[in-house]
Amino acid sequence: MSGRSRVASSALAATIGIGVQGLAKLLVTVVVGRVFGTETLGQTTALLSLSVFTALLWPNAAGNTASRVLAIALRGRRSDTAVNRLLGASMAVSSVVLAAVTVPVALAWGASPGMVVGGVGVVVGYGLYCYARGAQLGYDRAPRVALWDTLTSLLALGLLVTACVARLEPLVLLPLAIGYTVFAIACWPRGNRIDDPGTPAEPTSGLLAFAAWNVLAVTTSNGLLQLTMIAAQVSVSAREAGIYAAAFTLATPASMVGQALGQVLVPAFAHRSDGGSLRSRGVLLLVGGFTAGTAVVFGLVAWLAGWFLPLVYPAEGAEAVADLRYLMAGVWVFTVGLVPAALLLASGRSRQVALASVAGFVVGVVLMAVLAPTWGVAGGSTGFLVGSAVNLVAVVALGLRRAR
Repeated sequence: MSGRSRVASSALAATIGIGVQGLAKLLVTVVVGRVFGTETLGQTTALLSLSVFTALLWPNAAGNTASRVLAIALRGRRSDTAVNRLLGASMAVSSVVLAAVTVPVALAWGASPGMVVGGVGVVVGYGLYCYARGAQLGYDRAPRVALWDTLTSLLALGLLVTACVARLEPLVLLPLAIGYTVFAIACWPRGNRIDDPGTPAEPTSGLLAFAAWNVLAVTTSNGLLQLTMIAAQVSVSAREAGIYAAAFTLATPASMVGQALGQVLVPAFAHRSDGGSLRSRGVLLLVGGFTAGTAVVFGLVAWLAGWFLPLVYPAEGAEAVADLRYLMAGVWVFTVGLVPAALLLASGRSRQVALASVAGFVVGVVLMAVLAPTWGVAGGSTGFLVGSAVNLVAVVALGLRRAR
């Protein structure tokens, strides 16, 4: 199989897998909204956003680092035991820290004890999921990732049905938490089995520094979307937050398309001498084709929102149509920016990506803080759109420059 065909097939499998997980999360929110009401939907969605945001503070970066370094070790016939040991230890520490942070935040949002437990479970489970997923993609095992995405999504949905039948409202987040944790156990990196005597080891020097810069990169680029839901939770009424959650839960899966492709591009382009520069004709065609394709798909979603949103969320859908359409514009800009950013990460330029992303994040957060008190949820969406646009311009400019 040619390099391009392998990348395409891996991207397809990874997109299917992450799409299944996104669909499962969407179905969870749909069921929660229909069974337990708008306010519970808003609180559940806010805690899910918190799990995604906290994953950006280390697990997501650790997964990106693993995908790049494990791919290099595998193709260079070097042992990755030391790499896995170091990144695994970092994940254990981050899980404890993030769990401790989640408790006071959930309590401040008025969550019940059961919801707090579910929130902690989702934060820890989703973080482990992000790391394990990145590692498996580094091993070029996209079909395995897609399989376990599907199996654990079905498990989570089955457990959710049980919770709904038993009317266990405080425990509605536990099914997703269990699904993510099972995925992490099944897909945890256990080495590339290149451990013969005399086999060189993949070096760990600079590994945590690369991951640390990647934390800044993914937090500043990806975190804005999650902050829109968190901003809604703290700036408007519970009912308005629930309506916005209906739009948000349908916009979030769309944002995963770029993330799925980016996760495949990092290990696939890790060995290219040009680092995936946008000066390369093939890379330029990839980014241009992806930009045009997502514009069509996301445009259709926005256009059809008035039809399908009321079907999915009968109580909130009609009022959430305008919110979804506005959000989709920001999601498209954000998604397009993930591809050139992934190509830069593949060449080890995480520091440059991070520094470039800071400007967009700062602009977006400032706009959210200024506009949300008067514009409500539209203020958060505006901050996300403008901040993502600034970030896109920055990473494209970097991609057109030659790495020093």
